[in-house]
Amino acid sequence: MLLVVDNLSSFMPYLIHSLSMIDASYDVKKYSDLATSYPDRMDIEEYDGIILSGRRKNDRSMNVVNMRLVDIAYREDRPLLGICYGAEILALAMGGTIRKGEKVVGEEEVYVSEDNPIASNDIMMVYESHDYSIATLPSVLKSVAYSRSCSNEIIMHLYKPIFGTQFHPEASNAYGLDLLRRFVMLTRR
Repeated sequence: MLLVVDNLSSFMPYLIHSLSMIDASYDVKKYSDLATSYPDRMDIEEYDGIILSGRRKNDRSMNVVNMRLVDIAYREDRPLLGICYGAEILALAMGGTIRKGEKVVGEEEVYVSEDNPIASNDIMMVYESHDYSIATLPSVLKSVAYSRSCSNEIIMHLYKPIFGTQFHPEASNAYGLDLLRRFVMLTRR
């Protein structure tokens, strides 16, 4: 079962619909419920993987909850997928940086440049909606896909089942569904 963290993204209905389309088993929890339910530690033993959604606005407690989940996934070798903001917080939690840029909205071609478990080496048409992006990656993360507007469209940990997408796979039709399906398969091993 997946833990899907709702960071109040406007894309949450798409994410839930996409996960339902691929028959994924999941629980959705708002980040604020995780912050108040587990003040000292988060008890997420029942979940085989974690998806961090995008967000609408910056919130310190949201950042704290998501960074703690990244840490848990890292320590426990638990599969994690960060989407948009989720990828950005993943990079930050591991020592990378983000930057504010021009708003990117709409479809864009993403070029998958390296073998990885969640996307085939191909050109993907995806949906973007962000004004922040990952500026630098820490040495434990690498970029495996890029686009005209972003050099870190898909990132992955070198040794752990931890991934991030700058784009929104939940709004990217067949390419996005395939990526989510591949991630879900990693949680079933």
